[in-house]
Order: sequence, then C-alpha cells, then structure tokens
Amino acid sequence: MNKETIKNIRKFIAEQNKHGKLLSNYRLLADPIKIFQDSGINVGLEENKEIILKEETYLELGGINKRSFSLIHPIFDMNLIEDGKITLLGPEIHQISDFNVDFGLLILIEVENLSKKEYHDIKSLNFISNGIEGFSIRTIPRKFWCRIGNKAYNKKFSFEFLGNAIIYLYRQKFKELIKKMEILIICSYPKTINEFIELSSDITNKFQEELKAKIDEWRKRIDCEYDWGCEICPYKEECYDIKQVLVERERIGK
Repeated sequence: MNKETIKNIRKFIAEQNKHGKLLSNYRLLADPIKIFQDSGINVGLEENKEIILKEETYLELGGINKRSFSLIHPIFDMNLIEDGKITLLGPEIHQISDFNVDFGLLILIEVENLSKKEYHDIKSLNFISNGIEGFSIRTIPRKFWCRIGNKAYNKKFSFEFLGNAIIYLYRQKFKELIKKMEILIICSYPKTINEFIELSSDITNKFQEELKAKIDEWRKRIDCEYDWGCEICPYKEECYDIKQVLVERERIGK
C-alpha cells in the first residue's frame, strides 16, 4: 500500500460521510486496561478461548450471506498512519437492530523491518479471537465472520472497545515490531463495502497472490495433484498431519 492508496481511502471515507453515512472517530485510550476492567470484559493474549454458539450470539458480523472483508496490512513508509485512530463508518453496536450485518475491518500497521515469518504472523488476526471475551472469529474460506455474545453486549461492548482491544493485543503480542496502528471498521453498508473492496484491490490482489503461491508451494512439497481447493478437500485432515510432521522435521534440522 502506498501513499496514494492511503490518500484515496481517506477521501473515500470523507465522501461516504458527505453522502449521509454515519461516521465516528475514536482514539486509543490512554489506559485501555482500566476501560477493560471497568467494563468487566476480559482482554488478554490467549485468555479467552471460547466458542460462541448461535443461541449465545447477540450480533453476527459478516459471514456466509453478507459482504465482508478483513485486511491487515504492514506499512513500511513513515508518516502514513494516524497512530491510535479508530474510524467507524456505520452504526455503533447499540444502534444495530439486525442479527447479522455486513462488516469490514482494515488494520494498518507501521513497521520498520520484518522477517518473512513476522510478516505473515502480523497479518494473522486469529489470535484476537482468543484475546477478547465475548468476541470470536469464525473460520470460513473467503469470508470474514465474527460473533459478539449476549453477555459482552450487555456489558456495553462496542466497536470503540473492539478497536482499542485489537490495538492493545497487537502491541502485547508484537511489542517493539509495531510503531503505529490505525483501524477502519465498516458496518451495515454492503454497497460501501463493495466499493471499498474495489478501492483496496491492490492490497487484496497481492494477498491472494501470496496465498496462492503458499498453497502451490505446499502442494509441491506433499506431491498434491488435486485441482479442488484445500477447504473442500476430502484429505484435508491427513494433509494437515503430514504438514505437522514436515514442520517438526524442519525444526529439528535447524
């Protein structure tokens, strides 16, 4: 992502607001831990491994029948990110009456130098699912799908809270690697999400190319000749077991 793309994203957000879309700007709180404690919602690395069942869910974000995206993008150019800024384009959680809404999340992270492993680790959002009580990310191919539990909602869970929790957990996990962070959330506006996906296609195309290359490399290593995608492969479990063996062999060989 370059300076021009960031500029276009900021222009896009301002134009959406001019066209009547709800826009809220939050900041990372000076003491997020106190806010977490006051709310009664636990936030901590690997402290909240839970599955939120449908009957326990207050709100579903994204999913099978909704437009959604999640983009986590490290930026090496300086001064492109407004550190600690959390932008919400759409209604806050307490303003939503539907059970399931369209949802998009963009996380911009300023870094200096990253190893290949650190680069891929920092782009993975799954650890957030185990870090926020009452919030979970469901795994589904090509879709971003989250759930907010009834108990979390009753404790005033909000997108402002979510943004603060994400930044806090990232900084806890990656510490000195992260220089700045900025978050954009788009909620309940499917057309806006479609337009944003088009606007950010340079990021998504690069990510898809990286993912395809990674899958192709893995298939070569295990001599896989099947044409179907990994997510529907009937040998997925066996393939995973083989992968674990290869990873362990590489670790021992170092």
